[in-house]
This record gives sequence, structure tokens and C-alpha cells, in this order.
Amino acid sequence: MNPPPIDLIAPPACRIGGLAWIPNEHGEVLTVCANYGEKAGYHLLPGGHAGEQQPNLAAMVTHVRYETGLDPTPIRLLGTDWVPHNPSKPAAMGQNFIYLCGKVPATTTIVLPPAAEGAEPELSGYLWQTPDTACNTMQSYQLRRFLGLWRAWHDDRTAVMHSGRPALSTTALEAS
Repeated sequence: MNPPPIDLIAPPACRIGGLAWIPNEHGEVLTVCANYGEKAGYHLLPGGHAGEQQPNLAAMVTHVRYETGLDPTPIRLLGTDWVPHNPSKPAAMGQNFIYLCGKVPATTTIVLPPAAEGAEPELSGYLWQTPDTACNTMQSYQLRRFLGLWRAWHDDRTAVMHSGRPALSTTALEAS
């Protein structure tokens, strides 16, 4: 199968994101609770979309500082997660880069961003999580991503995912 032609003048929209995998000394990972859109009430990894001309690593650092008050120390790329275009949202296709960061003590103060005047806060809380706790606090695609990254972290490898599922298998490549 030939790849589709690329329009270099008007390429397809693609979101690039940088997310953080921040463990503590107990082997738990920091998540934040979204308070917006379809993610409201669910936990996800801190981080976010890159701005125009911003690299994914810089986006991760910027968003983590804003969302948690932490100054993350990236160690290595822990994984990638391709998110397909979703016309029902609408949401552009995207590629998230998830960075393993240095450990942070569980007692560290996490400072969530303040709400804009007259608005609800973007984030409503945070948790230090394991797969057991994440099962009760995350949407299914966020949970798949979390579990795939958890395995990669414990196996000291890099996860390559498509919508939170392993992407380096024949079945996954054919479905893309």
C-alpha cells in the first residue's frame, strides 16, 4: 500500500504534545484531574500541547510548571502515543511524547493553577497513582496509555503506542 500524497503547502493539522511521567519514592506516578470538556473529573498525566514553533519537550516543561508548580527534570523519552483524528470532537490527529522525569517526594506541594476570574479552575486535584488506583480515576484511553507507560517504565524500555495500545506489532501497524 502506497502512502497518501502529502500537500506541502497545506499539510494536515497535527497536534504535538509533551507529557510528564513523574514518579515519587513509593513508585507512584503523578496525575492531575481535569475540570474541562470530556476529560472533566478524570485524571491524566500533566503536560499539554505544544504552541506554534514549540518543541514537545519545551511544551512538557511549560505545562508541568503551570499545572503543578513543579520544575520537571526530564531523564529520557519514556514513550510516544499517536492519537488519530476524531471528526466527532473535532480533534486533529496528534503525537504525544511522554518523558520520564526525576523522582519527586510524595510530600512535595503541588500547586494547581488558579481559576481565571469568574471561571472554573482547569484542574481540580491531583493523585499519586499506580495501575490499581488509575483503573478508578482515568478514562479508558488515558488508562491504556498509563498502563503501557507503566510497563515500559518497569521494563526500562520506550513504549510506542497508538491510542494507548502497543503499536509495534503487525496487527497494530496494519490497522493504522
